[in-house]
Amino acid sequence: MKVRNSLAALGMSAVLALGVGGAVAPAAQAATPGTPVTDVAANADYKSKDLKNGRTKTGKATPAGKAGQARPPARASLRCWSPYLRGRVFAVSCSGSAFRVFVDCSNRVRYVTPVLSGSKRVTLVCPSGTRALRGGAFGR
Repeated sequence: MKVRNSLAALGMSAVLALGVGGAVAPAAQAATPGTPVTDVAANADYKSKDLKNGRTKTGKATPAGKAGQARPPARASLRCWSPYLRGRVFAVSCSGSAFRVFVDCSNRVRYVTPVLSGSKRVTLVCPSGTRALRGGAFGR
């Protein structure tokens, strides 16, 4: 009798498990392969303005690691001044021969500009739905 009750309980557990699995399966099938997990944009926007001739260039700053990672060392020839941080925006003026500017956004991603040179005022804007936490520059 005890064996029969144990088998009945085991069978009922299996039925419940299959019932729950059947209820969950359609929801899992609703997601299509390749659908992004979050709605946060993959890139941040940047604008660099040449401080000598006033020309501006815009583009996308690409993700380059996790926010808060140690900053790469700045070399003696790179000079930066007038940092600005508010909302989604980080801006800084820098002068150097080959440098990048970065921003750490609240989505835990660090965005980095392409290599820049000369004297530039660089503005980085974190993706929609995030905010700028900190920023800086590295290179020479």
